[in-house]
Amino acid sequence: MTYPEALNYLESLAPRGWRLGLDRMNEFVRRADLTSAIGPLAPKFIHVAGTNGKGSVTAFVQSMLVETGYWTGAFFSPYVYDTRERIQFNRNYIPEPVFAMLTQLLRPIAESLTYTEFGGITEFEFKTGLGFAFWKQLECEWVALETGLGGRLDATNVITPATCIITSIALDHMSVLGHSVEEIAGEKAGIIKAGAPVIVGELPLGAVGVVEAAAAELGAPIWRFGQEIVLEHAAISGSYHVTTPTASHRDLEPGLLGVRQPHNMALAVAAMDASGAGRTLRGYADGCLRASVPGRYEKRTYRGVPFILDGAHNPDAARFLVESLRKYEPGVKRIVLLTGMVAGHDPADFFREFQGVVTSAHIAPIDFHRAVPPAELEPVVQSFIPRAESHETALEALTAALDDAALEGLVLVTGSFYLVGEIGRSML
Repeated sequence: MTYPEALNYLESLAPRGWRLGLDRMNEFVRRADLTSAIGPLAPKFIHVAGTNGKGSVTAFVQSMLVETGYWTGAFFSPYVYDTRERIQFNRNYIPEPVFAMLTQLLRPIAESLTYTEFGGITEFEFKTGLGFAFWKQLECEWVALETGLGGRLDATNVITPATCIITSIALDHMSVLGHSVEEIAGEKAGIIKAGAPVIVGELPLGAVGVVEAAAAELGAPIWRFGQEIVLEHAAISGSYHVTTPTASHRDLEPGLLGVRQPHNMALAVAAMDASGAGRTLRGYADGCLRASVPGRYEKRTYRGVPFILDGAHNPDAARFLVESLRKYEPGVKRIVLLTGMVAGHDPADFFREFQGVVTSAHIAPIDFHRAVPPAELEPVVQSFIPRAESHETALEALTAALDDAALEGLVLVTGSFYLVGEIGRSML
């Protein structure tokens, strides 16, 4: 099997969509002889869930583990530009030949489930299994593992973690995860395991109570941002200090841009402490500084125009994105929005955050089965950004955005990781 053939096979699974539940994933792991790859012996997992920030936290964890000297795997959801972003080793993507080889090995096992009570495997389940097989082959010591959707019934939740992290809770994917922060917190808290420390980010009050109750029931020590985890900013040097119940770390600098990244970095540092993974101070400092992940306040220049590509797709993420724009781009005279969304999010609450911030908007179609048609989004966007128009192709929208931002402007690409991926690839 070639790499393009492997991609074609995975794409054939995409129409099955999401299926939350662990029975099929557990059976897939058993049939593929991957039980030893997810058990308590090896590798050790740091499991990351949350509404926003989980990809960034996963990147910080991965980078610190690498700089500390471990053979480190990582799993990201979703990918932005390259499918292989999902499955990594020591900050490198899984090689194309290995991706193809493992897909060929796992395909018959996956297909053996199709006509059983478990049903056909989904694309996300297959990619998760692919990661387990890859890290087993390399004998990874640690894996930074990001959940897909939710946590309790997410395919990644078949592992036994050394530590888990809940980065944030906000209203998103409500048709699947629940219609309140308490219900969504219950789904995210499903990754907590008996006795394994849980690191908790800045959460709404109702969500905190749910997570604390889940941790108490399982006897899981809990470290909360702003309580057990203290983040301080050194005004003179500009660096950050993170203090946890077991250690204090000075002069840390996040390698990722954005007003929320110091918070995300602090959670990752705490997870290193709580799991016992930290061995060297330089591993923390170098790991934080060298962390990278695409589509998070990612800066580029295209045809002489500055771009920011960010996968924000819910109101909380949009609000932090706007705060980042005000902090990092104070001299920009015009911000042009290039946007699009997929179903499952609230467009009105999302675009409201950009009111008075962007000067015009161009709505692009997204090549994804759950994409919202631009013409359907247009009246919603125009409620907050009067100069908004929809386009028939992403290239047409990109060209129009470039024209709008030609003189002392900036193009902001946001609303969906799928859109960021399409636009970002077209700019290469």
